[in-house]
Amino acid sequence: MKILLNLLLTFVMFITMACEDEKAETLPESATISGTITFSGDWPSTGTVYLSIQNTWYPVDAPYATTTISESDVTANAYVYSFTEVAFGTYAAISVSWLDPEDTNPATNQHIIGVYGGTAAAYFADADSITVSEDIYELTSLDFGADFGLVQP
Repeated sequence: MKILLNLLLTFVMFITMACEDEKAETLPESATISGTITFSGDWPSTGTVYLSIQNTWYPVDAPYATTTISESDVTANAYVYSFTEVAFGTYAAISVSWLDPEDTNPATNQHIIGVYGGTAAAYFADADSITVSEDIYELTSLDFGADFGLVQP
């Protein structure tokens, strides 16, 4: 009887330990993209500066996400940005543009002044695309420059 009781207790202990609740790893549902933009040149006295995640490059449609940057948001010519809750996928570019208030034509009134991975010498055609997924859900240090000297008067 004692052997049977010991076997029964051993079996119960084995079952209770084997069924221990394990915390499942929570998969991310969205991504965060962040970095620093370093501005050069004189901040325009009029118009709006935009930071955008672009679906296509060159932008021919509305961006995936956008925010405005005011001169007061910039410290020592640097602006730290962060886009949160970004849907998983591939985006064509991250860009900074200036909206010319004197130009009413939507095809020409946004002037690109900086793009992540792109150069002005290549007219920013060499922009780097950005991919975020369940495995790559936090992209940091996506730093680039933006030059107000590129704005056409």
